[in-house]
Amino acid sequence: MPRQITLQEKHPELFAEDRYADPGKRERVVLMEVLCLGYMRTGTASMQNAFNTLGIPCCHSFSLYNHIRDCGMWIRAFNAKFAGKGEPFTRTEWDRLLAEYGAVTDVPALAFSEDLVAAYPEAKVVLMERDIERWYRSFDDAVTKVMWGRLGNLLADYERGFVGPIRDVHRRWATDWMGVRSEDEMRAAAKNRYREHYASVRRMVPKERLLEYKLGSGWEPLCDFLGKSVPDVEFPNINETASMHEKVAIITRRGLLKVSKRAASWLGPLILMLMLWRLLTQ
Repeated sequence: MPRQITLQEKHPELFAEDRYADPGKRERVVLMEVLCLGYMRTGTASMQNAFNTLGIPCCHSFSLYNHIRDCGMWIRAFNAKFAGKGEPFTRTEWDRLLAEYGAVTDVPALAFSEDLVAAYPEAKVVLMERDIERWYRSFDDAVTKVMWGRLGNLLADYERGFVGPIRDVHRRWATDWMGVRSEDEMRAAAKNRYREHYASVRRMVPKERLLEYKLGSGWEPLCDFLGKSVPDVEFPNINETASMHEKVAIITRRGLLKVSKRAASWLGPLILMLMLWRLLTQ
């Protein structure tokens, strides 16, 4: 009977130690080759895995889990673009924030599609699209419900070392880029924003620079477009909804553990003081 894969093996980024440098001090170490601008829930996790297999390290929202210090710089980017606070990011800032990546996909990069297309004119663009009704059901289940869930947001408010910064980046994507501030607003806006995004990418990217990748078409079209050899492994096929729910459960448990430890650190001395007070007043 084959050994069951552990959660740590399935989601290594959630268990890896964050040893990465302050993004403001980094320098680019790989070329930016690919901007994968499909919307969330269109196979972005599978594409991240595919790019990594091709030797192109890819930034995905999952990458934030062991790059917590990057969250602050992403917030700076949101402030500059959407709130007029600070200077808009140029290639210099993007090179620092994305120094170790040769590809980007998913949130938060999705909110800066135009900026990244302009900053990296040599990078090729890949676009994946799903049937909008199937996409909407997946998006609602794995993104909308999770983003506005009470427990997750309560944890994010109190656990500011891990859960909080990641929640803040995703929330800024929703409020600034999607223009929504509640679960109902996100549901109402989702389909139109989806259509607008694809129309925008197709307008700004020349056809010779763009691959409209069909999910399920395997390695050949992607490798031909990128000038890479076809790997001797199957193309990744990650169940993003199941994977997302597993990640949320792990993050929630970690957040609860950190909050519990913090509570114990001040509750213990309080209990000791009460015991001493009781002894002294008897």
